[in-house]
Amino acid sequence: MKFRTELILPEADRKISHFHKMMGIGSCFVDSMGEKLSDSKFQVLQNPFGTLFHPLAIENALARIHSLTRYTKEEIFKFGELYFSWDHHTSFNRISLDETLHKINSELEAANDFIQQTDFFLLTFGTAWVYKIKEMGIFVANCHKVPNQQFDKYLLEDKQIQASMKNCFNLILDINPKAQIIVTVSPVRHTKDGIVENNISKSKLISNLFDVAMKYDRVEYFPAYELMMDDLRDYRFYKEDLIHPNDMAVEYIWQKFSGSFFDQTTHDKIKIAQKIKSALTHRPLNSTTTSYKEFLYKTGKYIESVENLFPKNSFSEEKQMLQKLMNHAD
Repeated sequence: MKFRTELILPEADRKISHFHKMMGIGSCFVDSMGEKLSDSKFQVLQNPFGTLFHPLAIENALARIHSLTRYTKEEIFKFGELYFSWDHHTSFNRISLDETLHKINSELEAANDFIQQTDFFLLTFGTAWVYKIKEMGIFVANCHKVPNQQFDKYLLEDKQIQASMKNCFNLILDINPKAQIIVTVSPVRHTKDGIVENNISKSKLISNLFDVAMKYDRVEYFPAYELMMDDLRDYRFYKEDLIHPNDMAVEYIWQKFSGSFFDQTTHDKIKIAQKIKSALTHRPLNSTTTSYKEFLYKTGKYIESVENLFPKNSFSEEKQMLQKLMNHAD
């Protein structure tokens, strides 16, 4: 007897290895997958503008990174005690204008440098609902808790969505014509828009993404939304807010992603990275014992024996952590 409809994914034609560089831009799903990739020692840069939700915001971020158009003081605004950019997530907000501008432009410059050698891009579209600030007449990436009456809310038309998605893909392929683009629709439910409205939004994204992606050989759709909605399909896979996938769901989607995009060699390297992480998070009852010191020594030697399998400096943080643990044990 079957109790669920498991989604079986085919293996991707082009596999991701640890020596590829990846950039992720988009909704919370990018952050979730980015953390998994980073923990597994992939070379990944995620959301250099912070979490972005709709196609226009993602397109704008890629355009600014592509052209390295730095932000000016005139593009920084203040609400309450915090300075912010309408193009960025609230994680960039600071109490100083100069500090805000420095954070934004330093991340922009790092992204422009990283994108030149990026092999894989992960784009995740979250919603087709957008907000336009009345005073300026521009669509914003984030409302920064500014009162609702200062915005008009719109559902993007199909032609707007398709044009924005095409621009995203063209910007990436202009930088690297050989790049592989993995696109997804976020499994996060935007229930603040309303249940019906969220479903309309997601259906627009899926439909238009399918139409646009079919025209590009180097664009591949990963069904993160479908895995959550049709494969898992149960509230026990959500966090308490009933909006975001919980750790178990993220792990399941990660396993599906891994099975599609990683070969056996890459899987073996992920196990090595996990083994090292597990060793460094182990806390003994007494950190001054000889056996624990030997354990730390063997962990250090193990890192030295495997680090040539990974990109340079992949375990620099682990080495620093190990040194601190060894100093504390003396």
